[in-house]
Amino acid sequence: MEEYELDDEMIEFYISLSATTNMSPMDAGVCFKTYTLDKEQYMRIVLQEEQLTISHGTTGLLTWEAGLFLSDFFVEHPDIIRDKNVIELGSGCGLAGFTCAAMGAANVLCTDVNGNVLHILEDNRKLNPSIVDKIQVADLDWEDTNECARLSKDVDVVIGSDILYDPTIVPLLVGALKTIVVSSQQVAYITAAFRNPDTFALFLHETEVLGKSVMDLSETQLTTFCRVNPMDSIRLILITRK
Repeated sequence: MEEYELDDEMIEFYISLSATTNMSPMDAGVCFKTYTLDKEQYMRIVLQEEQLTISHGTTGLLTWEAGLFLSDFFVEHPDIIRDKNVIELGSGCGLAGFTCAAMGAANVLCTDVNGNVLHILEDNRKLNPSIVDKIQVADLDWEDTNECARLSKDVDVVIGSDILYDPTIVPLLVGALKTIVVSSQQVAYITAAFRNPDTFALFLHETEVLGKSVMDLSETQLTTFCRVNPMDSIRLILITRK
């Protein structure tokens, strides 16, 4: 009969996790997920997420596949965000933004507009002590052009995943990108599940009309750390100022 030994580092990790986790009773459907960002599994991100697709009137309380893809992209290309100031639009549970922090970003501002999402984002920030000081959580309405313009002054990289789920969202997102990405030194990386071709085409058209340069990076080959069971077709778009 084979004998197995417990990994000391894994034990220490889960002991530290229990010390930082709020152990009060949780709503039904809430779970903790651990995402590893390297083959050795030393770099980990722990997130509290809902297991239901829609909870508390929002879809932002679980990580969607486009977020897994974007996280893997930055694991593979950390030079893009290393020592950069990053803002994430529509953060949800925060995986992509937290990944940027873990891969060397100077600061990451995770934003959303839903109160329940902002609450879980703040909880998730505290669950990850190694990057907690790099991450801030903020309420951001894409229609608030003054706030978008204020944030633009301190941003190098804008990211967003699965925020093109409805055509009515497109004008708001494009307006926010117009206000935030104003310098040739600023870039945006947006991932989306390719569910509705018309919605995606509208986003590309509206972005180009605003004078932004759009490049499709969807064919980028990635090592799958977070997105281990690909199901959806994911598009990755790089947006810069012309």
